[in-house]
Amino acid sequence: MTSPDTQERRLKESQLARARALVGIDTTDPNACVPAGAVMADPASLAHNNTYGRLPRFYVDVAIVCRNCGEEEVWPAPRQKWWYEVKKGDINIRAVLCRACRAAQKLRKAEARAASEAGLAKKKQRRGG
Repeated sequence: MTSPDTQERRLKESQLARARALVGIDTTDPNACVPAGAVMADPASLAHNNTYGRLPRFYVDVAIVCRNCGEEEVWPAPRQKWWYEVKKGDINIRAVLCRACRAAQKLRKAEARAASEAGLAKKKQRRGG
C-alpha cells in the first residue's frame, strides 16, 4: 500500500512526463493532429486577441518552471482554456509562477491592500472626515 504523498508525487511526475512529451506540438498548425487529452479551443471566445498570428486550435498540458522557486509544474489544458477564453487573457502570455507562489503573491497583495486601506481610514479619521 502506497502513502498518499507517494501517490501524489507519482501523479505529478506522470503529468510532467506527459507535458514534456507534448512540447513539440504546434497548437496553431491547422494540419497538426490533436493529441489525446487536448482541449479544443473556441475561436469565437479568442476573438478578443488582436493578433496577426494564428490562434490555437487546441490546448495541451504545458510544463513550466516557476520564476520564483524554480519548481517545475504542469499548466493544464483546461486551465489554459479558462485563462484565454473565459478570463480573456492575452494569448501571448504564458504562466511563469507555480500555484503555490501565485497563492503567496495573492496573499501578500491582499495584506498590503488591507494595510493601505487601514492607514487611509486612520488618516481620514484624524482629519475629522
